[in-house]
Amino acid sequence: MPTDPTLLNTLEEAQGRNPLEFPYGFFLEDEYAGSAGGCFFWYTTEAELHNAIHNDLLEVLSDDNAQDKTLAKQAIALVFEAAAKQELDELELLATLNELLKDIEVQIQFLGSFDNLRKSKLDWCRYLREEYREDYLEDIDDLTEKKLQASIKKPDQEDFAEFILDYLL
Repeated sequence: MPTDPTLLNTLEEAQGRNPLEFPYGFFLEDEYAGSAGGCFFWYTTEAELHNAIHNDLLEVLSDDNAQDKTLAKQAIALVFEAAAKQELDELELLATLNELLKDIEVQIQFLGSFDNLRKSKLDWCRYLREEYREDYLEDIDDLTEKKLQASIKKPDQEDFAEFILDYLL
């Protein structure tokens, strides 16, 4: 699939960023048969994050013709507008975006700020925090699942950010 090398570079650069410096991101998981990998992409502003999903992601991953891409981009823009007006909650936003992206076999597991990732009640975010604690804490035997999945407090955010930098499926 022919793609603009600049778009590929932009996405690649966003992969290695520290979420404390680039606080808005998303976790993209591929759904290709036999692959099932994923990674975080981090941006300075929420607008940059939305632009990456709205433009870069479709251009790089989609084999669709220009008209199909244009329609998909218009649909994604409407989804972000609805979310900005609080017409969609976090789960509805992810579900709607993932429905639009299903043809390119990717799924967004998380979308938002690093702060939101530290606190979100979404199952995937709680799972990630549990993974973090299992990797970073020495004695987790006495911790309940609820404590393993609890919000990450400010004093631990640097360690959590370091975990995020290395987190790949």
